[in-house]
Amino acid sequence: MSAVRGAFVAAGVLLAVLALAVQLVADGLFGSLAVVPSLPHALAGDWPFALAARTGLDRIGAVRIALARGAVVRDEPDRAAALLAPLPAGAEVDDLRGRVALARHDPEGALREFAAAGDFIAASAAIDALAARDPLAALTIVRDFERRLAQRSASPEISAEVDWREGQVAAAAAYAYPRDALTYERAALAAYERALARAPNEEKYLLNAAFVALQLDQVGVARDAYARAAQVVPNSVDAFVGVAVTSAVGGDCSAARSALATARGFAREQRRTVDPLGAGYAPAVRAALARCG
Repeated sequence: MSAVRGAFVAAGVLLAVLALAVQLVADGLFGSLAVVPSLPHALAGDWPFALAARTGLDRIGAVRIALARGAVVRDEPDRAAALLAPLPAGAEVDDLRGRVALARHDPEGALREFAAAGDFIAASAAIDALAARDPLAALTIVRDFERRLAQRSASPEISAEVDWREGQVAAAAAYAYPRDALTYERAALAAYERALARAPNEEKYLLNAAFVALQLDQVGVARDAYARAAQVVPNSVDAFVGVAVTSAVGGDCSAARSALATARGFAREQRRTVDPLGAGYAPAVRAALARCG
């Protein structure tokens, strides 16, 4: 009986040691803790992984997840992938697989995993990378995020951010595929409007919606959005530039000059420059600005 009890105690001690090792790895032993000069020599290395393999504790799912997190911190995506390979899908496992894909420079694979995990915050960098390379693929995955968030009744703030990100990707697709620019610009505006429905006072949603509306020659929609942005952020350089631009397009040169002067005043305070003609507007918009001087 004492031998059995001793075996249990030994197993418990071993499990506690391994748990401590795994926790150190997962909490950034090779990241933030490694800045302490004495720690890397004392604790760094492969011993937590070797200990788990030698004792068979790496067959426990929670241990494999913690070790995989440590491998990600160590920038060892292959080791992390091997640890995660036998584990069933789940939010934590999917999220780690997404981080492994990012480390392997595979933003499309990372986005699929982050979408499965519902981790939009982690997905943002992958969305940016994929949108620069293949905006259509990024648009498909961002829309998948929206569907998943709707199913989970996500918070309005997160849902609004996903809508905004969809608008950005659709706008990028409009530039990448000029033949279909109108379709993607309309998709971008619809996405921004959904974001605004959830967060009507968010400046970046207003500015993006206004810019795309102006691209679509919806001058009234653009003017209202820029004006709203100027109300929300009274010293917004971009909002007052937008008011100036839409006023010029509408033929009100006096209002355009006044708004532009206001924008330039705030820009000086913020150590910025204002160049409406170089802001990427369509030729007709730049022509209207030129007419107003």
